[in-house]
Amino acid sequence: MTLKRFLVPIVLLVVVLAQFVPAAGMAPKTAAAASACDWAQFVADVTIPDGASMAPGTVFVKTWRLKNIGTCAWSTAYALVYSSGEKMGTTTVVNLPSNVAPGATVDLTVTLTAPSAAGHYRGYWQLRNASGVLFGIGATAASPFWVDINVTQTYATAYDFAANYCSAAWSSGAGALPCPGTEGSANGFVIRQDAPKLENGATDTAPGLLVVPQNAAGGYIRGVFPAFTVQAGDRFQSIVNCSYGATTCYVRFRLDYQIAGGTVRTLLNFRERYEGQYYRVNLDLSALAGQGVTFILYTEDVSGYGVPSGDRALWGAPKIVRTGGGPVPPSPTPTVGPSPTPTATGPTPATTCNRAQFLADVTIPDGTILAANTPFTKTWRLKNVGTCTWTTSYSIYFVSGDQMGAPASVAMPSNVAPGQTVDIGVPMTAPPTAGRYKGYWKLRNASGASFGVWSNYSNPVWVDINVTTTASGAAYDFVANACSAAWASAAGALPCPGTDGDARGFVLKPTAPKLEDGTTGQPGLLTAPQNVTDGYIQGIYPAFTVQSGDKFQAIVNCEYGATSCYVTFRLDYQVGSGPIQTFWFFRERYDNLYYRASVDLTPLAGQNVKFILTVLAYGSAAGDRAVWVAPQIVRVGGSVPPTNTPTATATNTPLPSETPTPTSTP
Repeated sequence: MTLKRFLVPIVLLVVVLAQFVPAAGMAPKTAAAASACDWAQFVADVTIPDGASMAPGTVFVKTWRLKNIGTCAWSTAYALVYSSGEKMGTTTVVNLPSNVAPGATVDLTVTLTAPSAAGHYRGYWQLRNASGVLFGIGATAASPFWVDINVTQTYATAYDFAANYCSAAWSSGAGALPCPGTEGSANGFVIRQDAPKLENGATDTAPGLLVVPQNAAGGYIRGVFPAFTVQAGDRFQSIVNCSYGATTCYVRFRLDYQIAGGTVRTLLNFRERYEGQYYRVNLDLSALAGQGVTFILYTEDVSGYGVPSGDRALWGAPKIVRTGGGPVPPSPTPTVGPSPTPTATGPTPATTCNRAQFLADVTIPDGTILAANTPFTKTWRLKNVGTCTWTTSYSIYFVSGDQMGAPASVAMPSNVAPGQTVDIGVPMTAPPTAGRYKGYWKLRNASGASFGVWSNYSNPVWVDINVTTTASGAAYDFVANACSAAWASAAGALPCPGTDGDARGFVLKPTAPKLEDGTTGQPGLLTAPQNVTDGYIQGIYPAFTVQSGDKFQAIVNCEYGATSCYVTFRLDYQVGSGPIQTFWFFRERYDNLYYRASVDLTPLAGQNVKFILTVLAYGSAAGDRAVWVAPQIVRVGGSVPPTNTPTATATNTPLPSETPTPTSTP
């Protein structure tokens, strides 16, 4: 899977960015430095977007749309030329189809052939003028553009969510929803679109699902599909993004699942805001092989950001695919399982008298992992944004979900005048059974009338925890062992710890990093990519033997105050001398939120694995300060065996085809 890159046009300049290397392992370019004469701007991938999957040996046509932003006209003596990377065929030069005046655009096309072996392939291309001088895109007018594909085995569609969407039970906080829904329904709705327009303006040729959450801050919509028997190698694939033109859309996509009425668990958790880009999901389901699984497409408004009424989320071509060219056996008879615990619905919106604003989780942030039966206190920080004082006759009370042994209500600890804040704590106990638990709470005034938070001041706050049946220990601490890793960027090997502000990229070990929401976290790693467009930094750790049930856990976010930060966090890995592969990644933009990762490493059990922490700039790296808070591998059980003898060295550089670089689709 790859992400898309947004290329920001840059005003005319003649500054050469020192040590700019588009991708590690690439051959040096022979292009001249930027000049006002020959200069191109990447506009769009007209065909074959980055990360496109195709069968071995497939003949395809790649078309780029470029703009002439120089001062010289491109004549038909100019050409598109192969530069480096994977050639994907015999064609290396294609003359321009027509003259291109300054300011005009042109579509350049080349016929290519997918390699015969499965893998990730990227080929780099540039332009050549009539004098034979190469030029390209970017601030120096010398950077290449590329074609990026994944060659895979032949896949057949095992389950098509768009084709079967009305076999699912759709609901929101307002209750059950009809299928298909009604455009504009405030309760939320789902509609199949046969040719949906993606966030970047392109039209998808495969049907997708337009899902709109209930029109309330924190509103959601979910579809619980019939049980499906997963086989080893099955993959969930989809393009997730906001619908084209939904500029205030800010949502969270989740792929949840449930087995035989058990706990609802999450496989995919992706936050998406409208920015003219999309994300291609390609999720391995092998860990669920042999089981009848109820899959749940869940989409919710990201409370406090965007406008709920503008949330128009698109699951593009959601399906489960299966390797092999033969027919796919029928799925089981539809047996839609029970829905997850519903979110509490708010009554009539509060008046201006009683209104609350959620400020922070003082304790037990969402996703906290606790051992079964662990007592804890959940504390919310709230602000009185109404006109009435909250007296000690006010209280916070349990609404719905999992009560977790808490009292039904807790009185306000003190009077809270309008404009003041208060920390309200409720004692609870983690349930005895492993799983994810969420309880919803609201405020109640002295007359017994309830009120809450968000735009209508009637929504609940919540506590959200994951319970394990036995205590977990840290099997590997990435912070404690940070300097056992080989740190590098495209500028070469980096010291550990590094120096703050080093333009080559750097890693530091803050003992109490300040999170994006202003709270203070546990010891972590501050990682800054090389300060160039699409720069990166990565640390290759010593080999570690993974056991079944091991999990990688961390809080990932930008450093507090790094408002221009926009990065991709990646957990990569390498087994032996094999290719570097990506196990998990998360795109993060500074938005006063953080994400708690808990990634099951069971598919790697029994192998000696070199884990690689990678951070990639999303366009310009200026201001990118990415923090991994408490990154570690945890293991269920009391004792943790020692890890392998460190074997990582500075020679563990990424393979050219695995160099961490965002993709070029705008």
